Amino acid sequence: MTAPSANAAVELEALEESVRALIAHDAKLREVASGGSWFEGPAWVGESLIWSDVVENQLLVWSRKGGTRTWIDPSHHQNGHTVDGEGRLLAASHGERAVVRRERDGSWRIVADLTDGKRFNSPNDLVVASDGAVWFTDPLYGLVHPSEGFGGEQEVAGTHVYRVDPRGMVGGVTQMTKQVTMPAPNGLAFSPDEGVLYVSDSERNHILGFRLGMDLDGPRLRQPWLVHETVNGTPNGIRVDPAGRIWSSSHAGVEILAPRKPGKAARHLGTLRTPERLTNLAFSPDRKTLALTGASSVYLVELGDISA
Repeated sequence: MTAPSANAAVELEALEESVRALIAHDAKLREVASGGSWFEGPAWVGESLIWSDVVENQLLVWSRKGGTRTWIDPSHHQNGHTVDGEGRLLAASHGERAVVRRERDGSWRIVADLTDGKRFNSPNDLVVASDGAVWFTDPLYGLVHPSEGFGGEQEVAGTHVYRVDPRGMVGGVTQMTKQVTMPAPNGLAFSPDEGVLYVSDSERNHILGFRLGMDLDGPRLRQPWLVHETVNGTPNGIRVDPAGRIWSSSHAGVEILAPRKPGKAARHLGTLRTPERLTNLAFSPDRKTLALTGASSVYLVELGDISA
C-alpha cells in the first residue's frame, strides 16, 4: 500500500440530467489508499471505513483522524463485508469458506460454513435483511484462484445465493437459487422495501432481480429477470440507495440505474467514471459519502441528495 495521490475532479457521464443531483457540486474523487493488489469489500463501521486486500490477505481501515493503516493481517482472504443491526461487522471469507462475524470482544464467530453437511465454495459478498437474516453469494473464486483463498475441493454443486436464518440453527442455511443458473453470483442488495433482491452475475455482465415471496417454509426467491447488462464490463459489488436506485461497480466506474417494475430493465441514468476498474462500493451511514474500492485504490466521493 502506498500514499494516496492528489484529489481529482469527478467525471460524471450523465445520460439523464436527474443523475447530476446525486453527486455533490464540485465533488472530488478523493484517493485515500493506493498500491493494493485486489481491494474489495468496503464497509463503514461508524466513521471508519474498512476494506480487504483479498490477494495480500489483509484488512485495512481509514478514518479522518487516523488516515489509512493495516488493521488485520492475516485476514483469511476475506472479501465482502457488511454491518448488522447491532453494529457488528460480518465478512464473507474466501479462506474459511464461511460467513463470519466480529463480536464485541474482538473475536470472530462462524455464522455459516456448511449447507447439508458440505462446505461452501468461497462466500463472496453479503447483506443483512431487516429481520436479521444474512444473505450471501457463493461463487468459486477462492477455490480456483490460489491468490484469493486456500483452494480445496468443490463440495457444493453449483454457485448460489444462500440465506442464514436469524434464529441461528433453528432455521439453518437455505439455498435460495436452486432452480437458477448463475456462473458467478457476486454482489447483492435489497430494494428499500426488501421486495426485490438484486444480484450481480459477473461472468455474464448481468444484474438480476428476484422478487421475494413466502411459503410455509419461509422466504423464497421467484424466477429472476434481467435488470441490467453492464455496458462498461463486469458488475461486481452493488448497492441500493434510499430512493431505490442501483449503484453498480463496473470496469469504468459506477453505473447508476433506476429500476422499473419487476420484469422490466432498469434505466441507465449515468456513470460515475473512475481511473480504474471498480470492485465494490459502500454508502456511509449518513449517506453523504460514497466509498469506492478499485482494484488497487480506494476513493471517496461526496454525494448530493440520494433520498429522492
